[in-house]
Amino acid sequence: MRFLKRILKTNPKGEELPENSDVQFDPSVLRQNNITRLSIDERWTKLFVTIKMSPELEQAEKEMNELIKKEAMLKNEQDNLEPQKRRKMQEIMNLTQEAFENDNEEAKKRLVECKKEIERINIRMNNILEDIESIDAELKEANLKLLKDSLAYIFTTLKTYRSRTLEIKAELEEMERRRKALTEELENISFDWTKYAVDLTELIGTDEVKRLEAQFGLEELKDETADTSTDEGN
Repeated sequence: MRFLKRILKTNPKGEELPENSDVQFDPSVLRQNNITRLSIDERWTKLFVTIKMSPELEQAEKEMNELIKKEAMLKNEQDNLEPQKRRKMQEIMNLTQEAFENDNEEAKKRLVECKKEIERINIRMNNILEDIESIDAELKEANLKLLKDSLAYIFTTLKTYRSRTLEIKAELEEMERRRKALTEELENISFDWTKYAVDLTELIGTDEVKRLEAQFGLEELKDETADTSTDEGN
């Protein structure tokens, strides 16, 4: 059965990736790199420590793990059947003389039961072999599919990250340029109001200065100057 569903290639934002993001590998790459169970291969899993795995890849990983688990259960059953068969065959050898030379009916009956049990074990072992071969074929196909789709996702994500990194750097550089320009402008228009107030008072008197401060909404200039001085002192 084909267990691995088609993986939609999406970037970290969930947007579908462009068609040219497809990755192709010759099946020989699996053998050359000893890739047999990609979902539990540390070389693959560590690729998603920094880059978050997409939901589609997570589902494919889960399905492959289930297939690996099924294979392991079949092989375990296979390993348990082998000694059972050997025990039955040894029992048949032990019963043969008693059954035929001594004409023991109970021994004959037990021989029949043992032969049937061996037949059952043989049928089950053949079925297990077929299932394991089927799973092995599925795993080869699934490994190649998961390898292609995960690398397409990773490289496209890296490209997206690199593009965004350049955008952020450019934006930060522009912000720094703007900060410097604003700082320079601030320095050029900053002034000491206390000195101006003294000079203006000498020219037109205190009452006129206060009246003009009120008229132009500059009553707080003195406080602002004091705050600025305090900040600069700190």
